[in-house]
Amino acid sequence: MSKPKMNLVGEDGNIFAILGRASRLLKREGMHEEAKEMFERVTSSGSYDEALCIVSEYVETELSGLPSRNKSNKDKGDAHER
Repeated sequence: MSKPKMNLVGEDGNIFAILGRASRLLKREGMHEEAKEMFERVTSSGSYDEALCIVSEYVETELSGLPSRNKSNKDKGDAHER
């Protein structure tokens, strides 16, 4: 089954608004279990970016198919920091 499509750009950037829209979209497509799983994963995620990536696993967004950020790269910080 293909993922339903949802735009992020130009929409409310609040993660709960995004989660609600994605959840309603999945449920309309008969994907109730996926909506529940996505909700649980997003609400236990550690950051906004992580939550957006999780949503993009369930519905096709502008972020779908992009490589996820590697935590080790984020931990390195800015090249000018010492």
